[in-house]
Amino acid sequence: MKKQVGTKGPQMETYHIGEATKSGQGQDVAPDQGKGLRGIDDLFKDSWNIFAAGWIKYLLFFLLMIGLLLGVVALIAIAIVLAFLVKNIIVITTSIILAVILFMIVATTLALAMNKLVYDVGEQSSDGIKEAVRYGFHHFPAYFLVSLVSGLLIIIGLILLIIPGVVIGTMLSLVAPVFILEARHGISALKRSRELVKGYFWPVFGRLILLTLVSMALSSVQYIVPNIIFLSLVTNTTLMVINFILTYYGVAYSYLIYKDLAMIKKGAVSSS
Repeated sequence: MKKQVGTKGPQMETYHIGEATKSGQGQDVAPDQGKGLRGIDDLFKDSWNIFAAGWIKYLLFFLLMIGLLLGVVALIAIAIVLAFLVKNIIVITTSIILAVILFMIVATTLALAMNKLVYDVGEQSSDGIKEAVRYGFHHFPAYFLVSLVSGLLIIIGLILLIIPGVVIGTMLSLVAPVFILEARHGISALKRSRELVKGYFWPVFGRLILLTLVSMALSSVQYIVPNIIFLSLVTNTTLMVINFILTYYGVAYSYLIYKDLAMIKKGAVSSS
């Protein structure tokens, strides 16, 4: 379902794939009058609007995610300690393998659910945390596989003099929105991401680098503030807030790049 954002809430330009976008002339156009991606200012502003529109849901999910991951890590630690106490190499190896599998399942499910939650806000969907987590759990095998393949391709590219890895990383940067919004899995998701970025490599690369530099600058606060106990507590709290904002802001940022390119290429079909 989709609902309209009230006039009192954060305003953002929406470009629904497969639907006409009102431009004042009744034409279906790209964000930049059909010529390219929306400007940097609009990208930052619209990304913030998506964050502001759903920050309460993001915070609740963020706390849930931390709790689940800490719980899984605690269980893994206990299982490994008990396995070593048994002093059986088979038990130890099995415990470690099961621990790694459990962690990957939980981490992949939460990562997919987080993306889905942000995309739902961008799509003005009424779905919430429960639906996002359910989606993540049901689709984690396919998402883990496509993430593994894209990750390996990027690593191989980085080994080959770094530049190929940067190129591959940029071309596959839209795998997550393609997976969720177009329901394309496996190689199809990789090909679709490459198809969307093709012809817009430098604009996409520049936007991703800019976000990375901004994130690094904001995260560097921990290295600037003196190492005083009180200030350290304030700094760590501030850093956690910054990381929380940057995580969901970054997802919204990539989502909008995808929406722009999908509108330009006129080939995407929303799964909502």
